[in-house]
Amino acid sequence: MKNIILLSAIPIFLSVNVHSQSTANDGDWKAQYVKMQNTPEAAWMIRYGDIDNLGFGWEKNFDPFSGKETPSHPYPWDRNPKDTIGFDMIMLPSSMGTKDEPCGGDGYSGQYDSIKFKYGKTNFPFHIPMGVPKETKITTATIMMFVDDFQHPVFCSQFEAYVNGRRAPFIEKALNALNQTGPIGKMITLNVPLDFLDSLKSPLLTIYIDDATTGAGDGYAIDFIKILVNPNIAKITRAALQGTVVDQETGKPVAGAVVTLSDGTMTTTNAQGVFQLQKVSPGLAVIEVKAKGYKEDSFTANVIVGEANETRIELQK
Repeated sequence: MKNIILLSAIPIFLSVNVHSQSTANDGDWKAQYVKMQNTPEAAWMIRYGDIDNLGFGWEKNFDPFSGKETPSHPYPWDRNPKDTIGFDMIMLPSSMGTKDEPCGGDGYSGQYDSIKFKYGKTNFPFHIPMGVPKETKITTATIMMFVDDFQHPVFCSQFEAYVNGRRAPFIEKALNALNQTGPIGKMITLNVPLDFLDSLKSPLLTIYIDDATTGAGDGYAIDFIKILVNPNIAKITRAALQGTVVDQETGKPVAGAVVTLSDGTMTTTNAQGVFQLQKVSPGLAVIEVKAKGYKEDSFTANVIVGEANETRIELQK
């Protein structure tokens, strides 16, 4: 996002198409909280926050679960006071204002004083009621978040994430890979590691995101968080991704590189340095690549349903 604040006394909406729909996978899109058992996608689906693109609505035929980015939207906007606190609002790192911004600030950061005055602080945790029966054996889980305007690469922020008070690197890696200039929104899908699965049996699952150290002026927003417990992978919308891993200096292919995505899918490159995945979660894919003789590194790729998703990854020795 460029360092320009769009001033508008009346919010400009992208579309009047604020879905008043109810779907088998997500229930009523206008509801702030939905818990459903045995959906087509999972044994349990818990969603917190309405599905409405921060209140701007969706363009005609836009599917937020397809992996597409939203068009840019104006800011600041008038938040619906009926929305659950933390959702559909600009939030800012708690370290902002405690030291000089390391790399400047985005347009959202211009709302620091008004947010601080109105709420007493600049960000909030999400306390998600779970209610999954204790006898449920949780073998896998996925967290889906529709996020807006995270820009670590530009503003030198360093977001930390916590799940029930415990550092959650699997969330941090995704958030710190985002560069959502615009501002724009996008889905990220995260595989919950095995050692975090028991957290999903808590009455409340608390997810907290903050940059408490850098002083960066990197504002952000979250439209909704969706949790799938024991997902039915065969029924979840997926997309294909093809990539090529090469040596950054020579351009030669890197064979045998291990490629792991944030949704848990994994593969290796062939002799030509090519990898192919047919069932990738739509949205921003955070790709970790390991190869003998090269530095382990993370990359990103946009994965959109129905499109040819290709990426080129360059490794450093």
